[in-house]
Amino acid sequence: MNQILKTMRSSLKTIIITAAAALFFASCGDEYGDRKESTPVIESAAIHPASFTFGDSVTLAALVTDPATTLAALEYKFISDGKIIASGSIPIGDQRFDVAQRIFVPLVSGQADNAQVTVALTARNVLKGYSGKEITAAGKRPVYSRLYLVTSYGAVVTLSPQAAGRDKYEAAGLTLDASFEYRIAEKITSDKQIDYSGAVWGNVNGRLAMIDDRGEPAFAHTPHSDYTQSLVYDNDAFSMTATGGTLGAHDLTLGAFAEEAIAQESFRTLSRTLENNREYTLFGKLANERIVYNLDFFERTASNRVKFLGKTGTYTLYYNPVRQNVILGVENPAYPDYLPACGFGLGYPTRATSQEIEAVYAGHGRTHTGWGFDHILQYVLFRQISDGVYQGTFYTPGDHDHYAGFKPFEDTGWGNEKPAGSFAFTGEQIISGDGDWTIPNGDNDPVMPSDYYRFTVNLNENTVNIEKIIL
Repeated sequence: MNQILKTMRSSLKTIIITAAAALFFASCGDEYGDRKESTPVIESAAIHPASFTFGDSVTLAALVTDPATTLAALEYKFISDGKIIASGSIPIGDQRFDVAQRIFVPLVSGQADNAQVTVALTARNVLKGYSGKEITAAGKRPVYSRLYLVTSYGAVVTLSPQAAGRDKYEAAGLTLDASFEYRIAEKITSDKQIDYSGAVWGNVNGRLAMIDDRGEPAFAHTPHSDYTQSLVYDNDAFSMTATGGTLGAHDLTLGAFAEEAIAQESFRTLSRTLENNREYTLFGKLANERIVYNLDFFERTASNRVKFLGKTGTYTLYYNPVRQNVILGVENPAYPDYLPACGFGLGYPTRATSQEIEAVYAGHGRTHTGWGFDHILQYVLFRQISDGVYQGTFYTPGDHDHYAGFKPFEDTGWGNEKPAGSFAFTGEQIISGDGDWTIPNGDNDPVMPSDYYRFTVNLNENTVNIEKIIL
């Protein structure tokens, strides 16, 4: 009997403790509110505008509540033609939350026009309770008056709509490389950069798709061709078709250039005959409008064409991919065809800044000459433009010291120097001295701003005219 009573007392004690614990936990809450099973409620939801254009952003407006538990997130999926074209999760909190979220709805390949778009919503609370709701909207395919193909090296090609087929855009008469990286953009800025406020396409997992400013470029290749001559972009299938061509005798492309290192700088070089007043077509990277062709030997007649102004002969073209310029070299340049000048503070014109050059070639800047004729960067050439008259266009003085000290000669053997004291200087009064042509930077000298100057040396009249040049 005592044993039975003892067992009953123990069981009753266990029951009392268990019940008390249950009551305690049932009455307790935590940072998420009372721990009661509950289901979120999507009270209302809408897409604004209800009819939109694929490739634009819409606003998802919704009111989500939960009777007992803190809300966690509102998930969304935009579904068109059975494909999920946009999805995401919007963090929310409290037990009542008004959602107003901008969402980008991309255009995908093969997207139907005037398509019904189902927006599937799922609201979740912190205790894994959830509920769903679907709303509908309508999506239209965009129509563009033009698109732009922008290569990774800065070339911009305008793609115009084909007369037949609203989703196809084309360009012809091109001089692009046979292989190149590119993006397609709806908008570009005044300086021909991609404006990412418009639609942009690039590489997504090896296929053309819509991208943002962090997206990668796509890749195009025109097989069995020297260059890409025409393009057709299909904005329905997100595909590019290219047609190639074969180079002619008067065409210039980097594929024909060799690689050469000069004074710790990288060059692409080509030795060939150039004919006076002959126009040469530029292909691929050489057609980049940022490239400055030696202003005293070439006239740029179009974005992809230059006319040679020098005498017919054999020359070496030097393309510097960092300085973004093409300068001209000739073996043993000498009077009467040329006046080679060396010294400090001259540089062939370039649109690259000294900071851009320094970032790749340590210690180098826009000016590059020195005393000597060992290589093409140590000296510059004045070209004979008429009998006894020579022209040279250079950047001077140096950005880092605002100093220049140089002198023309009749040959690279230091023959028959041309001291400053032999000439009367007209135009921009930047030169001083009797020996070297000097732009001083002493304590009492005015700071001479670095700029592009054209020097015209007249040996018949012993004058030098200096004028500023705008690139």
